[in-house]
Amino acid sequence: MTKYSREGHMRDERMIELVKNHLDISISNSINDFDNVDCLIYNESTADGYDVYICTNDSRHPSICEDVYYYDHDLADAFEEHVRYGDQTFYIDDCVYEDCYFEDKLVSMFAENVENIIVNDELDITLEEINYLKEEYGLTEEIED
Repeated sequence: MTKYSREGHMRDERMIELVKNHLDISISNSINDFDNVDCLIYNESTADGYDVYICTNDSRHPSICEDVYYYDHDLADAFEEHVRYGDQTFYIDDCVYEDCYFEDKLVSMFAENVENIIVNDELDITLEEINYLKEEYGLTEEIED
């Protein structure tokens, strides 16, 4: 079996770190943060045993019509929408985070923001990473030392 080298590639974890820093968002899975964030994403069970998913700004009174999802596949898109509307701090339940492809969504958000990430002087991004991203995403030529 041939192993593929990831050398010359940026790891997903690094892309997630950069996009979170660029968009100034933080994600917690600590229940202690439940009432101290802009947006909460978690699951609940109905009285008759069905799982539903909540994405809300109101921890005490989520709107049944607007904040409750029967299917979990829409949650990552709802998260992105909340980021677009200015939410910065998130509580996302561990199981929901893993099962609903939030890391994939963050990598996708990285790709959408890569041009702005490259020029963001406040990010801890190396010249090597900038040049790699420019080449990978077909942006302008490489920067020399």
